[in-house]
Amino acid sequence: MKLLNAQQLKAADLHTMTNEPIASIDLMGRAAMACCTWLEENLPLVKNVAIFCGTGNNGGDGLAIARLLHHKGVTVHCFEIPFSSASEDYIQNKKRLPIPLTELNEGNLEDAMNSIQKESLVIDAVFGSGLNRSVKGLAKEVIRKINLLQADIVSIDLPSGLFVGFNTDNPPEGIVNATYTLSFQRPKLSFLLPDSGQHIGKFYVLDIGLDENFIEECDSPYSCITKAHIQKLLTPSKNPFVNKGPFGHLFLVSGKEGSMGAVVLAAKAALHSGLGKLSIIAPRCGLHILQTKVIEAMVEPYGETVLEGTYLPKGSCFATGPGIGQDKRTVKFLEGLFRQLSEPIILDADALNILSQQPTLLNSIPKNSILTSHPKEFERLVGAWNNDEQKIQKLLDFSKKYHVYILLKGAYTAIACPEGHIYFNTTGNPGLATAGSGDVLTGLLGSFLAQGFTPLQSAQLGAFIHGKAGDEVEKETTARMLTAAMLPNAFAKVFKWLN
Repeated sequence: MKLLNAQQLKAADLHTMTNEPIASIDLMGRAAMACCTWLEENLPLVKNVAIFCGTGNNGGDGLAIARLLHHKGVTVHCFEIPFSSASEDYIQNKKRLPIPLTELNEGNLEDAMNSIQKESLVIDAVFGSGLNRSVKGLAKEVIRKINLLQADIVSIDLPSGLFVGFNTDNPPEGIVNATYTLSFQRPKLSFLLPDSGQHIGKFYVLDIGLDENFIEECDSPYSCITKAHIQKLLTPSKNPFVNKGPFGHLFLVSGKEGSMGAVVLAAKAALHSGLGKLSIIAPRCGLHILQTKVIEAMVEPYGETVLEGTYLPKGSCFATGPGIGQDKRTVKFLEGLFRQLSEPIILDADALNILSQQPTLLNSIPKNSILTSHPKEFERLVGAWNNDEQKIQKLLDFSKKYHVYILLKGAYTAIACPEGHIYFNTTGNPGLATAGSGDVLTGLLGSFLAQGFTPLQSAQLGAFIHGKAGDEVEKETTARMLTAAMLPNAFAKVFKWLN
């Protein structure tokens, strides 16, 4: 699912209006109807609504919503924040409004805010996706007071004051802090980034009938991974006579004394996701643990308490990093391994920390390898950044320079590609921020790569299924209770959901 910038969103509106065809005010009515349907389905008990409208097209959406809610018996109070000029569609919707509209100014603002009942739902329709400068003056003060209300806030299209893309120099005090955001046709890039995503609450994408063919033809470096895309990748083989061979052989290079749990987590994730065969390369101290906890795997011991010595690869698909530590002997072990490999590998955890300490090793990594890091690990590789825009640029630069795929883990995990594209994952919850979760992801990535998926496909599958497994666990327990060991057992539900 491509993400569009503000100019492309406007172009998609104009293209749809011209080619469907549909009048702009009717498209606005369609958007308002979609919002009201969402409100009925998700907040059916709301009986009092306060709507704040700017005098542009986002405000026109707000007035159309106000009219529809009024006709459904909801008590609606409308407040207008006047701009220097009003859009034609706003003017038309204002004429159609069957209830009073209070124009806000510095003199009546305090009384207007005090008039809002505590049980009211607040709908924010002040600024839309066309905003390109920070909010000031009366509008900023209105937004500040909206954020102080003890009420749920539903923002239309995006929270007022927020830009569609990066918000590097956009002060947060001029942005609505929404409880829910109802985004038209596509999420916005700003929803998926930590600095600006804090304003979104939970977002929902509403289909308002914009021309999807036009949108897919737009040139954008950003996309979201969707269920439909993952389902296409996982189309099952129809051959009933298949054996384990076509499902791949993964070599998991992992572990040191005291860290064998990481190996077990990665191994179970690989084996629970369709892998044909698993070999574990680990120190001898973990032999009993691994052959007890992961009985399906073959174990080849190298070293006593840490990985050491010279390993001669017996396959082509490797994953390494979980639990290996940073002992000098292990560093030499990895150096020797990298020199002998030509196919993409999975690198995680201490493998990344070793690379940050030995940056010359980066040139030894096979092209198209997958690096999966949390922000601190990535910072050790590339240096600090001051904002999301700098971080994204560092991701793209590093990916291109070394021709690797990078999964930057977190909410909406970002997958950076060598050709300059970034895919954002759309599954997962805060419960995944727990020890061992990354080890599970490494096992998943290695499994899909061994099964013959491309590095990009493997990264997309791994991130999406890992996150969805966390969502399934959260349904059964809570995000607070989630542990990494629960995730592989949830894969079955995920794969059934995808079938």
